[in-house]
Amino acid sequence: MKRNIFLLMLMFMPLLTWAQPQGGDRPFDPFKFQQMVEESLTKAACFTPEEAKAFFPLYNEMRTKQRELGTQIHNLKKNIKGDANAYNETILKIKCLQVQSAQIEESYYKRMLKAVPAEKVFKVMTAEDDFHRRMVRGNRGPEGARGQRAPGQRQGQRPQRQQ
Repeated sequence: MKRNIFLLMLMFMPLLTWAQPQGGDRPFDPFKFQQMVEESLTKAACFTPEEAKAFFPLYNEMRTKQRELGTQIHNLKKNIKGDANAYNETILKIKCLQVQSAQIEESYYKRMLKAVPAEKVFKVMTAEDDFHRRMVRGNRGPEGARGQRAPGQRQGQRPQRQQ
């Protein structure tokens, strides 16, 4: 009897774990994400309220334009069909869009430098990279997919291969 109950419990345990909500099941809220980005960048760059009011409209406008170009690039990659010429044309279009994105970024950074000090713009650039890195790591846990770091290994450092 005890054995049957134990086997029955073993059969239903996977169903219980499957029914639990996962971290990735939450819907993405772009407004909350934008708020998190702005809070993180404001803190990292030590923006005053006036500087933040001058900086973030430019920053958000730049990101919106770059996001539109990124969507175009994604659609080109997703919908390609044809021969070698079609692939060549698509590659050229993608590279042209990437250049446009870089030009947009350059022009907006020049405008940002007029709105806030260069040191704070630089801090935003590095803080943005750190923010996105933390967001990606947050989905895998603080130590990455493999769990614990090796002794003496710093965070962000790749483990060395053993031969």
